[in-house]
Amino acid sequence: MSNINRVELSGNLTREPELAITKGGKPLLKFGLAVGEHRGKDNEYTNFFDCVIWGQYGETMRQYLHKGQKVMVAGSLHFSSWSDPKSGYTRSKVEVYVREIDTMGPPPARDATEYASGEQLPTAAVPPQVPAPPEDVYDEDIPF
Repeated sequence: MSNINRVELSGNLTREPELAITKGGKPLLKFGLAVGEHRGKDNEYTNFFDCVIWGQYGETMRQYLHKGQKVMVAGSLHFSSWSDPKSGYTRSKVEVYVREIDTMGPPPARDATEYASGEQLPTAAVPPQVPAPPEDVYDEDIPF
């Protein structure tokens, strides 16, 4: 039997996504995700996950994701550990490496005072659509 590393989560962004560039020049988008869990009557628990979107997809999605927004993510879990130079202890974390993300509706409304000076108010939060091919693209004669 083969191993499977796949996770699907639905929740709300806990902070504004942060775009970073690795030393090798690869972009990555980091954000937190809060996922509520119901454990019976009057018993709720919230799990918090660190999520990462690598590459151009992360750069593109940055403009469509905002704190408080409900999203669904699919990806895999990634474990990493390192030695903390200050304390000398080994630290570790598990992140969700996101391969697919679905924005489940528009981002929450924000008061204009929440935007930094010079920052533009966002436009519609709909991911870019692939344009349809021209209608006559299939009507051409095949030259053979």
